[in-house]
Amino acid sequence: MDPSTQGWQPYPQYAPRPSVNGLSIASLVVGIVCCVPPLGLVLGLISLSQIKKRSERGKGMAIAGVVLSSISTALVLVALAGGGFGEAWDGFRKGMDEASRSRSALDLRKGDCFNLPGSGVQDQETTDVGVVDCEGEHEAEVTGGFKVSGYDSYPGESRLDDLADRRCQEINDAYALDPWALPKGTEMYYYLPTKRSWRLGDDAVTCAFATDGAKIRGSVRRDATTLGPHQLAYLKAESAVHEADPAGGFTDDPEGYRAWAHETSLALAVQAKNLREHPWPAAAAEGAKARAKEYDRARAHWDKAALAQDEDAFWDHGYEGEDALAQSTEIAVRRALGLETAPPADESTP
Repeated sequence: MDPSTQGWQPYPQYAPRPSVNGLSIASLVVGIVCCVPPLGLVLGLISLSQIKKRSERGKGMAIAGVVLSSISTALVLVALAGGGFGEAWDGFRKGMDEASRSRSALDLRKGDCFNLPGSGVQDQETTDVGVVDCEGEHEAEVTGGFKVSGYDSYPGESRLDDLADRRCQEINDAYALDPWALPKGTEMYYYLPTKRSWRLGDDAVTCAFATDGAKIRGSVRRDATTLGPHQLAYLKAESAVHEADPAGGFTDDPEGYRAWAHETSLALAVQAKNLREHPWPAAAAEGAKARAKEYDRARAHWDKAALAQDEDAFWDHGYEGEDALAQSTEIAVRRALGLETAPPADESTP
């Protein structure tokens, strides 16, 4: 019968294509990677046997795996005989350890401790740093960071420097509430986006503390995660009344200085109240009460500074306000609370 009269056309039928032997693929992969050379050799030989029995595909891959694994196995045996394998393995482990500790400067996180990649790094581009355990020797510690916003194009290094100086100071102060506990020579440090990294989407500034080259041990972190409630309350009070004075001289911005004196007076009033109301442990209660009285005396001097009409009068009252805060009282409270009692080297004890 003519098939064309039945309303359908015959299609040629093909036999199914044989599958690829899985072990042949595994043998080739192991042979290329060389992770366990004898394994690739064994897998390849088993694969050749299965391919012959099952009429499967993959003979070429199995042979290639056998050859590569045989070469790798021979090299390993030669290395073992010559004593070179141990050295190679040690080098491999050392390299892996270094790689695990190496981190992009863009990927540093709050609390990371690291070593600076050479001298003068503040003025040169850095890509990678070596992150280490904070309990071991290190030179720097990340305190946090922030995103730069409000710019459609790269704002320039100078503008970023000004921004980082201000914002990183705030971040560092919050990270290390106790400046007395900072190791000698510790300074503010930061990483800025470069013009090239900015084009790749990098708009973050990383803030840190760094030493002047000396190695330190332990974290400089002194915040709510490391301090007790009494320590935290006291350090917050002290930090609130030690704000930096305005930039420039009094004659350049007398109103700015008077406003600063007024803000200092208000801060002293608030913190004196906080010192009186906080439930201090018995050992620190008297010292905290004495410190609150000193805040009150200092406040009276800063109120006068806020009304001063000339520079000499302003600083006369300002210095009297500073002198009203006796460092001996602060040391007594610190000792009772288990805080650092040695003042920074640039501060004298009245």
